[in-house]
Amino acid sequence: MDAAVWVAALSGLVGTGIGGGLSIWSTTINHRRQAADRRDAEAQARASAAIEEVMEHLLAIWHEARRSGEQDGTAKRSLQERILTVQILMQRVPHAELRERVRITTLYLPLSPPDDTRSWEEQRVDRIFLCADAVACLGAHLHGESLPHPTERVTQIRDTWPFMKAGTDRDTFIWESEDSPRHPANTPLGPA
Repeated sequence: MDAAVWVAALSGLVGTGIGGGLSIWSTTINHRRQAADRRDAEAQARASAAIEEVMEHLLAIWHEARRSGEQDGTAKRSLQERILTVQILMQRVPHAELRERVRITTLYLPLSPPDDTRSWEEQRVDRIFLCADAVACLGAHLHGESLPHPTERVTQIRDTWPFMKAGTDRDTFIWESEDSPRHPANTPLGPA
């Protein structure tokens, strides 16, 4: 056989090997990209579901605030449970600014500063404004818009507090009253 035939056969084998290697490489890269896209889509679906559930809890808080009469112990516990649920659900949302805004807004819902002179009705209206602010932020996120600025009333509510910042996620603790059914002293496995 002629040397040209060997060179042609060898170059054909090398070309086939390179082509096969590139094909395997591109298939592997494509599978990785598809897996990453699937994970992102699943995370986005979980975040959207969490946002919808948060909106339902905020709507329930809003409706409770519209009812007449002061809150009794059951209503206060229900409010605390809803706020805690909102705080947990918001951890599924990857958008840090939205998470922080809703976290801070919901922390203002059940509290009143030590020298609070607001009437029960004013506290109810403030709760409605805070819920509306959180819902507006969540809706803007779902529509792909930037977060709206807090309304003047929400800013005034925040300014009634003696502290400037609510802290970070790691600094925030949600207080649970001792008469709560979830308190360790009220559970069968609680302290004796």
